[in-house]
Amino acid sequence: MSYKTLVIGCSGSVGLDFIEINKDKNTLYFSRKKPKTIKRENWSYLNFDRSIKNLPTKVDKIFFFASPYYKVKNLKKKVFLKELNWLKKITKKVDTRIFIYLSSSSVYLKNHPVGTAKLICENYLSKNKKDTFLQIWRPYNLIGDKNSNLSDHFHNILIKKFCIEKKKTHNFKKSDNDEHGYSSMKKFCKFMIKKSNLKKNFVYDYGNSKTIKVFQIAEIFKKIFQLNFKKSKIEYTFNSNLNNINTIKSNKVAKSFDTKENSYSIIKKYYLKKIGLYEK
Repeated sequence: MSYKTLVIGCSGSVGLDFIEINKDKNTLYFSRKKPKTIKRENWSYLNFDRSIKNLPTKVDKIFFFASPYYKVKNLKKKVFLKELNWLKKITKKVDTRIFIYLSSSSVYLKNHPVGTAKLICENYLSKNKKDTFLQIWRPYNLIGDKNSNLSDHFHNILIKKFCIEKKKTHNFKKSDNDEHGYSSMKKFCKFMIKKSNLKKNFVYDYGNSKTIKVFQIAEIFKKIFQLNFKKSKIEYTFNSNLNNINTIKSNKVAKSFDTKENSYSIIKKYYLKKIGLYEK
């Protein structure tokens, strides 16, 4: 079968929801680990540190989601610059009409290791796109519940500390008044797929201006945690007075889409599904 679309890095948080949303049967998925929701004939093993000979040489679209996982131990520029080598390999191997690249809102943060590396990758793609339409996405705080491998974002640190490590107390190195605007991963994937049909170059910010404060996230977690772990009581503190607002803003450099979703509902739904998985 001749495939028209490639999805590189389908076993991560974005990739798993993308699989569920994508209705294009002419899609071939690549990753190091096969997701359970893909038929064997629609998936192929890919490790950029080894041979990539199984990639086709010409397709209509490439969705590139491959990236080092967001964990504290990986938060180094040299770790995320592995992505640049992966991009070089695939762009030299495969010709495509449209290349969709998943970047990050961290490009707007000064000296952030992920943002710095992502900008370098964006610049490489921009300079080497030739006759390809390049579509770059910079999402803020996406929430999907398909991936069992928890990132080190705050909403998951709560799960790690209290559900997995079984701690009774924890001091977080951030302000309780920090704000995050959360967006549904599924809605993002739908929007991205729709926009991928445009024969245009663009850079898109995607996020939610309706924020929720960190202490509210922690309280949602605590209530749901204590429903599942009925005999356990937990306490937490925050030790920073520097408030950070992590949400989409108007930007002259990129187009933007404000989902205006209910961050409270998104987080509550996420915890209702996730926390019970760790109850023993």
